[in-house]
Amino acid sequence: MKRPPENLLLPRSARALPTRTRLRTRPVPVILYVVGLLLLPVLVVGAGVGAGWWATTGATAVRQADGAQPGADGGTAPAAPVDPADVKGSMTVQQVVDAFPPVTAAEVLARFGAPAGTPASTPLKTLVEAGDGTDIPAIRTWLAERTTG
Repeated sequence: MKRPPENLLLPRSARALPTRTRLRTRPVPVILYVVGLLLLPVLVVGAGVGAGWWATTGATAVRQADGAQPGADGGTAPAAPVDPADVKGSMTVQQVVDAFPPVTAAEVLARFGAPAGTPASTPLKTLVEAGDGTDIPAIRTWLAERTTG
């Protein structure tokens, strides 16, 4: 009887030995796991902000003023408010007048007690600091009364 070839023989031990494959597995370095775990939340938040699902400013709905002028930093001026509650100290007197047509610049300046030659491009916060005690919440209340009545 002829003996079978060596590679077809069963080993003499109780367990068979696995054959080696040509494929090699490479473990992923720990640093890649760490980078991936740190990068994943950043990408998710960035995608949410980019898609408009997540607002980071906390601003309410505003509309862009038709006559938006460049600000001091070269960008456009803040958007005009839709509601008197959206009026902010960084807005100018002219933006308030443009957003609320029943109100004139002279009335707003008189409310703050500003001198007669004060330009309409003056921010409201400057008028509050130099004024007679009128603050932004009082102006919001006054604007709400003027625009509804």
